[in-house]
Amino acid sequence: MPDPRTILVLRFSSIGDIVHTTSVIGTLKKYFPESKIDFMTLSKFAPLLEGHPLINKVHAVDINAGYTQLRRTGFEMEMMEYDLVIDLHNTTRSQIIRWGFITTRHVHIRKPRWNRFKLFAFHKNDFPNNFTVRSWLHEPIQYLLPENYTLEHSQLFVSEAETISASELLKNVGLNGNYFVVTPGAAWAQKRWTAEQYAEVIDQCANEFNLQSILIGGVGDDICESIKNSADSKVIDRHGKTNLRESLAIISQAEFVLGSDTGFLHAGESLGIPAVTLLGPTSRETGAGVFLEKSKVVENNRLWCRPCSQNGSIPCYRKEQYCMSGIETHQVLSAISNLGIS
Repeated sequence: MPDPRTILVLRFSSIGDIVHTTSVIGTLKKYFPESKIDFMTLSKFAPLLEGHPLINKVHAVDINAGYTQLRRTGFEMEMMEYDLVIDLHNTTRSQIIRWGFITTRHVHIRKPRWNRFKLFAFHKNDFPNNFTVRSWLHEPIQYLLPENYTLEHSQLFVSEAETISASELLKNVGLNGNYFVVTPGAAWAQKRWTAEQYAEVIDQCANEFNLQSILIGGVGDDICESIKNSADSKVIDRHGKTNLRESLAIISQAEFVLGSDTGFLHAGESLGIPAVTLLGPTSRETGAGVFLEKSKVVENNRLWCRPCSQNGSIPCYRKEQYCMSGIETHQVLSAISNLGIS
C-alpha cells in the first residue's frame, strides 16, 4: 500500500480533544514527512489551529450546518481526491460527511463504550495500563505505522506578534511581573473546584512565588468573578474578554496553568507550559490527565466511585462530591511547589 500523500483529519470538538488530535498529526508527519495534512473542525474552533506548522489547510464547518450541507461537504471533500481521510470523532456529523467518500479511503475511531460502561457502572477497569487519549486516537492509523512507532506530543502555535500583543494587553491591565494562568471554569459543575479554594491558592502563590494570577475562560464562567472577589492579592480577570488566539498567547507566556480537566489546560501543555490539573469525576481513562514531565495531577485515588463519567456531566449521587471537595489547597500548593518555579 503506497504511503498517503494527502490526508484529511476530522475532529469537530472540543478544545482539549482537538489539541490531543494534533499528536496524531505530528506522528503522521514524522512517518510520512512528504504528506500534506488538512484538518476539518467546527468554525468556532478553527482559530485553535491557526499557523500550525504541520497543517496545510483548515476546513471550517458551521455548527448549524444541517444534513444537506454536511452531505455536500462530504461530496466536496471527495472531489479533492485525498489519499486518506481519518475521522477521529465518529459522530453523526462526521458520519454524514464520510458518506460522501465513495472512492476515498477512510478510517474512523472506535469509541471504547463497553470499557467505559464497565468502569463507570461496575468500577471494573479493563483499559490497558498504558491507555491515554493520545494512544486511543492513534488506533485508526496503527496499520500505517511501524510496529514500534512512537507518539508525538500535541502541538499548537502562537506567533511572536501574538505574544507581543498579549504582553502589551496584560501590562495595560496591571501586570507587572511573572504570572500563572487559572482556568477555573468547566462545562459541567461537577468538574469545578470552589472559588474560595482557588483564591487561597492564588494568594499563596503571590506571597511565596511573587506570581500574579490571570483568569481566563468563557463569558459564562462567573466563578472567575467570585475568585477575584475572594482573593486578597491582585487578580487579573480576563474571562470573556479575550478570543481563542489571545487566550493561547496569554497561556504561552505563563509559568504554569492551573485548573480542572479543561481544554485550555491541555492547550497549555501543547505550548510547552506545565499544568497542574485537579481531577474529580474524570480520569486518564476518560481522556483526562497530563503529559508533560513537569506537569502534576491532584486527585483523590482512594474513592471507589471515581471516575463516574467521561466528561463530568453526571451529577454526583453521593451526599457530597468527595472527589472535588476532598482536594485540599495544601495539596495543590505542594504540586505547584514541585514544578520547580524559581
